[in-house]
Amino acid sequence: MITKRKKGSGWTRIALSAGMALIVAAGVMPVQAAEAAGKESLQAAVPTGAASIQAEIDGRPAQWGDSVYTYRSLTYVPVREGAVSLGARVKWDKAQRAAIVTLNGDELLYRPDSETVSVNGYELKMPGTTRYVGGILTVPLRGLTEPLRASVNPVSSGGVLNLSLKTDAATVFDAKLEAVNAYLKEKEYSGSVLIAQDGKVLMRKAYGLSTDTTTVRPTDQMRLGSLTKAFTAASILKLEEEGKLSTDDTLARHIPDYPRGDEIKLSMLLSHTSGIALNFVRKEGTPLSETVEEIKKSPLKFAPGTDYMYSNSGYVLLAYIIEQTSGMSYADFVQTRILDPLGMKHSGTATRQTKTPTGYEYDWQTAAWNPVGYYFSPSGTGSLYSTLDDMLIWSQALSAGKVLSEETMERMYTTSPYKNYGYGWHVDGQGSDRVAFHSGGGDGYTTGIRRGLNDGTVIILLSNHGGLDTNAMTAKIRELAFGQ
Repeated sequence: MITKRKKGSGWTRIALSAGMALIVAAGVMPVQAAEAAGKESLQAAVPTGAASIQAEIDGRPAQWGDSVYTYRSLTYVPVREGAVSLGARVKWDKAQRAAIVTLNGDELLYRPDSETVSVNGYELKMPGTTRYVGGILTVPLRGLTEPLRASVNPVSSGGVLNLSLKTDAATVFDAKLEAVNAYLKEKEYSGSVLIAQDGKVLMRKAYGLSTDTTTVRPTDQMRLGSLTKAFTAASILKLEEEGKLSTDDTLARHIPDYPRGDEIKLSMLLSHTSGIALNFVRKEGTPLSETVEEIKKSPLKFAPGTDYMYSNSGYVLLAYIIEQTSGMSYADFVQTRILDPLGMKHSGTATRQTKTPTGYEYDWQTAAWNPVGYYFSPSGTGSLYSTLDDMLIWSQALSAGKVLSEETMERMYTTSPYKNYGYGWHVDGQGSDRVAFHSGGGDGYTTGIRRGLNDGTVIILLSNHGGLDTNAMTAKIRELAFGQ
């Protein structure tokens, strides 16, 4: 369960593997605070015969002094010196009686005798509690590195504990985008965000928690949900460019026994104007052919080509046609024909073994985000995963004509008379203001992308919270970031 600070929590304690403790004898917090928490001698905390410790940050010796103490097998550092060494700013807030640490638009609150650190309001469980020693507020080392999205690698050798720390090199945050940062924090967003223009990353940042004890990172892989549909549409159009099928083909040409298949064109499947019903049973391990058989049994909702209704079923049929036409599985086709050639090394078809942040759904009765398990999505609809950087590669490749020809791309962005939907993309605006966008979702995940088709802008949201309106969010972020 994930809660905001005002909700409280009941998380389980875990141990830190480093096995030693560090403290810097500088940056003393107010005496009143130390007295309120109870004074403790630094010398009393130092065990006899403690191993020596060497620490480096980004390859340089850590300027932490030589005062060392250990407590319950945890490595401790002062909040002030530890945070500053990782690039953050620190101040003491009398009103909240807490040390406030800020970095890259994030605000961390360290309170005396607390087992959690507040990260933009989310309570992150630390491996131990904060402690006052010699009037200095100290914190378990991982209680600093995790919320500051740094890394620490402890290695013991010959009686020496070597700590190699690396500061967060993945986050990009320009103070000029503080309005976007404030908006996402106000929305209590959990996940990652990327804002770029003409390939230059202006903001790459993560928010919220992956688990009770870990934060989401900007490099995390995330389930894409229906952002997968753009890859399905591109695959069909690529096969068309190769002369292996046509978007004017009837469904009956590829699935001969499909009811009324001679009335349905592939272009209708792509644009959600086929009239084919939306849903089907989602059961892990079900062959795509069996799902197709199930979809066949659903009566059409309207005459093909006369209206719009979003249909996952239509994209399952497209994935099946990709397989029948190419002789490859959908997963292999997308991987070998799109992802690998573009260098999207951290993208693919999701399985239970795919490492992603835990997904959460909101429980209105308990007012908390509860974790959910792996969700299965059949090929073509929501089966892919990716990262911020890989999705930027995808966006740039589309804009640069590296995936499809300019003529084909224009057809992809041409909407039907019934909805602002082309082939795998919603499209709004005219001329320089034209944008292509889409949202995606699955149990515990919501995603969104918005691309300026003529101004080089892109906004990507990959969230591990279900149920968000990411179309509205990417539109607002575009307004805040670019004034559009």
